[in-house]
Amino acid sequence: MRELTPLHEDYPERLRMIPNPPSTLYVRGKLPPDNVPTVAIIGSREATPYGTEVAETFGRMLAEKGIGIISGMAAGADSAGQWGAIKGGGKTYAVLGCGLNICYPARNYRLYDEILRNDGGLISEVPLDSPPLARQFASRNRIISALSDAVIVIEARERSGTFITVNAALDQGKQVFAVPGRLNDPLSKGCLQLIKDGAEILTSPEDILEFLHLKENGEQLMMEKDSSMLTPGQKSVLQSLESDALHLDVLTKKTGLPVQELTAMLLELEILGFAECTKTGFYRRKSY
Repeated sequence: MRELTPLHEDYPERLRMIPNPPSTLYVRGKLPPDNVPTVAIIGSREATPYGTEVAETFGRMLAEKGIGIISGMAAGADSAGQWGAIKGGGKTYAVLGCGLNICYPARNYRLYDEILRNDGGLISEVPLDSPPLARQFASRNRIISALSDAVIVIEARERSGTFITVNAALDQGKQVFAVPGRLNDPLSKGCLQLIKDGAEILTSPEDILEFLHLKENGEQLMMEKDSSMLTPGQKSVLQSLESDALHLDVLTKKTGLPVQELTAMLLELEILGFAECTKTGFYRRKSY
């Protein structure tokens, strides 16, 4: 087991980008590489056979394309997505709400072992022997979303704990996808509400592949688009922006600029069409 702080070179860059990164990260096995696309698959612990099949299928097909699957190893949709990744010959990473020497739920001991056997990883922000407490699961959800380039929700009740992860993802500027279900199914109400609130409808793995491809191309396009017109300072700030929205505190650390100077340059980049500010006050590179 490794213990990593944000000062360690192996600490995930994706976690460094959030306002409240774990002060210590406990790791068994591997961490998702910063340069490999990742997707979180989350949903109800009471997943129906349909939800379980969808989660496993998405996990398998995305893993076959080289996408890392992030989840919490919970019963239901989470573990189905991670089993799918393993069956697809890919890598999956479980963020636990307890110490790494505890398998929770206990019935997932085979998944716990297979994740490590297949070059994936187990991750926690609490030390060994820490029991599975509710507050730790709520806190770990921000790590699941932070380590992911997009979040997929497969079945959720109207008042589901899944929304803790969804809200963390939105705060971090991540794209949320929801799989639609039957109108009269209680486990579909959460996903249908997410779609109503603006989440992307997910009907096939190709939707995710297209999103990740467009995001990558968008970054390349933006760097080529008339960047010669920018001042050296503006170019430096633009290079610090990503397609995922970043908090102003993170950008301040990345650029080393005073907040007032940085916000002025961000405004200039917005006016010039190179950057955009989200409704929650995060900044990202604008793509076309």
